[in-house]
Amino acid sequence: MNLKRLEHLIAVAEAGSLAAAARRVFLSQPALTRSIQALEAEAGFPLCERGARGVTLTPAGLMVAERARRILFETSCLARDLVLLQQHEMGSVEFGIGPLPAAIMLPGVLCALNRDWPRLRVRAEVNEGQFLIKALRDEQLEFVVVEQRYVPLTAELKVQRLRGEPAGCFVRPQHPLLTGEVTIERLRHAPFASVPGPAVARERLRELFGCLPGESLNIQIVTNDFHALIQLTSGSDLVLMAPVRAVKGALESGALIQLTIPEGFNLSTKSAIVNLAQRSLSPSAQRAIAAIEAANGPANDASG
Repeated sequence: MNLKRLEHLIAVAEAGSLAAAARRVFLSQPALTRSIQALEAEAGFPLCERGARGVTLTPAGLMVAERARRILFETSCLARDLVLLQQHEMGSVEFGIGPLPAAIMLPGVLCALNRDWPRLRVRAEVNEGQFLIKALRDEQLEFVVVEQRYVPLTAELKVQRLRGEPAGCFVRPQHPLLTGEVTIERLRHAPFASVPGPAVARERLRELFGCLPGESLNIQIVTNDFHALIQLTSGSDLVLMAPVRAVKGALESGALIQLTIPEGFNLSTKSAIVNLAQRSLSPSAQRAIAAIEAANGPANDASG
């Protein structure tokens, strides 16, 4: 089958009208109509139906479109892999990383890549896990490093889990919580600062803090900018929840102090390297992943 005609069918399915689909694929509407008609003649079935609300696919059209997406994806991967074989050079890498793993290891990873591969062009996007997973699926990023709880269970993703990071609660010197025993009750009513987290992580925190039904933690400041969180916490009565390694510099300088929290109240974060299972990683991406592994160390591998 003609790959362009398959692209045109997918455009119609996603746009919902011939006019919108024609604009998407840079064709006139009559030319797009002829392409769809030629594909229908080749298939031997009607693939599209016109209705009052636009164009929809027939059952046969839905089946063809689903297979067409896989065919075009594999074709794209093949073309990309051939280019990599032809180039035999470092090239570039684009990956995403969540704010917590970025705070822990991104500076060291970038320094290592720049030292060992000075010609490598690197774009590292720091963002919330759900946005990075979407960008990965849209093939805008080669791989991502996100908290494991952001990763959906699906065979299309290859997941390499990293070592867990112990976390804690951190405050400025002379913080009111440093006077007297730090109890779960006192912590639960404190104002917190944190990076964004998935709903399952927020629910886990509610359980750890013993929140009542309908009660939520007072997470007052949420941002992806971890450096800003450290500065804010060091000058206010906020409590910062974070991995210990992420605040190492602030602890060493005395800007922050780790609270001694009750025994059994264990905080930790676990990240994973995620890429598309059916897409080959470029040599540049493999070198970037090796630098991340060296900075953190993989615990085990799993797919799906």
